[in-house]
Amino acid sequence: MPRRAMGVLIASVLVVTAAGAPASAEPGLPAGKTVVYVAKDGDEGATGTKSDPFATVEQARDALAGRTSARRPGVVYIREGVYQTSKTVQLSGAEHSYVTYAAYPGEQVEFAGVTTLAPGDFRKLSDVPDEARWSSKARVPDAAAGHVYVYDLGAKGIPAGVIMKNGFNWKPQPFAPELITDDATQTLAQYPNGDEKLDSAAITVKEAPKGARDYFSDKTEDGTTMPYEDMLKLPGPVYTPVDATLKERSATWAPPQGQEADNTVHETDGWLSGYFGNNYANDRVRIASVDPGAAELRTTYPTMYAATDKWTSFVAQNVLSELDTEGEYYIDRWNDAGTLYYYPPGGTVEGKEISLTSFDAPFFQLENVRGVTLKGLKLNGTTGTAVRLLDAESCTVDGLEILNASMDAVAIGEANDAITAVAEYRTSRGGHRNKVINSRLHDLGGGGVFTAGGDRDSLERGDHVVEHNEIYDFSKLATYTPAGYMYGVGNTFRYNHVHDAPHMAIQIMGNDMEISHNRFERLVTHASDQGVIYAGRDYTYLNNLVAYNLFKDIGADGNQAVYMDDGMSGMVVRHNVFDNVQHGLFFQAGHSNVASDNVFKDVTYLGHDKLYHEDDLPVPNSKVVVERFNDMLKPGDGTGFTNTRENIEKWYRHYGKQYPNIRDWYVPSKANGELCTSIDATECTEAYVWTDPDSLYVPAHNVLTRSVSIATGDFAYTDDAGGLSVKTFNPDFDSYNVKKDSAAAFAFDPATGKFDARSTPLNSAEGFGPKWVREWNRNFTLDGIGPR
Repeated sequence: MPRRAMGVLIASVLVVTAAGAPASAEPGLPAGKTVVYVAKDGDEGATGTKSDPFATVEQARDALAGRTSARRPGVVYIREGVYQTSKTVQLSGAEHSYVTYAAYPGEQVEFAGVTTLAPGDFRKLSDVPDEARWSSKARVPDAAAGHVYVYDLGAKGIPAGVIMKNGFNWKPQPFAPELITDDATQTLAQYPNGDEKLDSAAITVKEAPKGARDYFSDKTEDGTTMPYEDMLKLPGPVYTPVDATLKERSATWAPPQGQEADNTVHETDGWLSGYFGNNYANDRVRIASVDPGAAELRTTYPTMYAATDKWTSFVAQNVLSELDTEGEYYIDRWNDAGTLYYYPPGGTVEGKEISLTSFDAPFFQLENVRGVTLKGLKLNGTTGTAVRLLDAESCTVDGLEILNASMDAVAIGEANDAITAVAEYRTSRGGHRNKVINSRLHDLGGGGVFTAGGDRDSLERGDHVVEHNEIYDFSKLATYTPAGYMYGVGNTFRYNHVHDAPHMAIQIMGNDMEISHNRFERLVTHASDQGVIYAGRDYTYLNNLVAYNLFKDIGADGNQAVYMDDGMSGMVVRHNVFDNVQHGLFFQAGHSNVASDNVFKDVTYLGHDKLYHEDDLPVPNSKVVVERFNDMLKPGDGTGFTNTRENIEKWYRHYGKQYPNIRDWYVPSKANGELCTSIDATECTEAYVWTDPDSLYVPAHNVLTRSVSIATGDFAYTDDAGGLSVKTFNPDFDSYNVKKDSAAAFAFDPATGKFDARSTPLNSAEGFGPKWVREWNRNFTLDGIGPR
């Protein structure tokens, strides 16, 4: 648990009245800061003193407006209590800069975007009258009906929300309200229950229209992207239930095709949610109609990738007829009913704390401000993002607990509408030198901290820092929503404890990032072909450092700890411990990736590689990787996929020593600038495309060295590239790999990550030695990781 009391802040001489005039200072307060107070029992006409506090944070904000500066910062002390939230606290511009919004020392302050549902306001299903708003009650399974309670949200004015199209590479939308009981998020009624999924043994693809991904610019013949609203109108897949039980159950999951829904019989807003066209990116489609006679289930909304039987792994969700297990709930929105059905744990609502996330915006938005701090607060429950910073400078999120946010906990900057897989993807408005520290971020539908900052064209740094946080139970509603989005240039993620999530922990899309001294545990547990740290599809994401981290107990279904995808280059992976991982490292067709001085314990494969050589020209995703390369290193006026000569020279000066051949890197092309699409005897020769170490398609200058392998398998070289591998182009690859069957044999303590400097055989191992051991023990530590 992070500290709730963050220490007494220095108060000030000046106390501001509601009218804006200075008032007498409270006795004993030292000079230097302007202090006002907010309390649950505050008054709109208050003066803001400790004895006469404001009623809202907005009042305090307005009282300090224009009266704070770097020399005389302001403090808003918020007294103990739960503050029900219905709108965002907007902090904007210079007049609201240099203010700390903090829980009063020793007191607990919660901003609640959740609405409490009193147990006394629930009724048993059997007591519900035969009225139109309860017409759906007939769909509740008979076996569960005696345990189901209902709540009339509409009568209480509580928003029922809406389920929207979400998923990987779709525009993120606020999620529907979630039910929370005793601090645990409950389960939207689904089939099958628990961790079980429907697969191709239960349901098969009958019709598989193209996925939306096929209509993006890098896939279309004319290089244009279909308008987003038109994508949403594309047809969804059609399925055939083949399992006898599923055939019977799914017959009422939607109305028959061409018929109006009968709310007493048919589901009116059922969805399929999970994996459709791959095993690494989730999606959801709405169940549109069923045809029991033809054993057919039609959906609306397309999938991002065309559905295939191979990857089918999803649940039917938001289906009242499947509300048959403790902890499941359903909200009926048909004809604005606004009614909640709930099967509570233990079969009763008595004695339980039950709430619904009803807030759909950030608790705080910091825009164009400088030196603002949020400190020691608890932010509980939003269907969106909890804290947003736009064009903020030197602001700090310190000691917050953020939970039950359906999207990200904190977002620094924003992204454009392009999906991350295409070259047009951009981030902006990130500001500089913002921090998220000492906080606990958990139970998140999305990710932890979206960190966008710096300018890649000029390599200007963002210098954001995310450190000493605990981030867990994230990515519950969406994949590719990591604990740390590291976008832009020069941002840092260090000394964090990241654990227990179904997908990745870090996604790098940029340069000069530092990922260090983190503890990564029990991650990518419900995904395949994924990594704890993922980066790729850009040869210019250079000099990203992954050092002094622990990767432990990582999901084994084809996953890796560090995933360098599609041309990822310049990654530095050193002084890490990999413990109980299937694949430690994945090198895929990139340049100048260096992995050195790492310890691998109980790792199935130290790593593996994949080369573009196994494919014909053009190479996979060539349009994206080439456009992104040109965007940074092709001379031009900076428009289109070019950069200015001035910026390119900055790149060469910045990276010239680390990558001495960077000026010579090239995209295999003809003299007229057209990409090589086949091998010929003149311009696109075998040597020019597939052998020259400066060709982007050749995995040159990659290093793997000084590995300590404890009960670990060898590096697995590809067998799909005609006998070629990363070692073909890097003869010294996988050098100085020392192996033993146990940690004890190396005098290595997995609990501390250190070696016994007196007895470890590394003292005399070639490539290592006593100096190496001393350096490791001095710098690698599992102490101090996580919230302080």
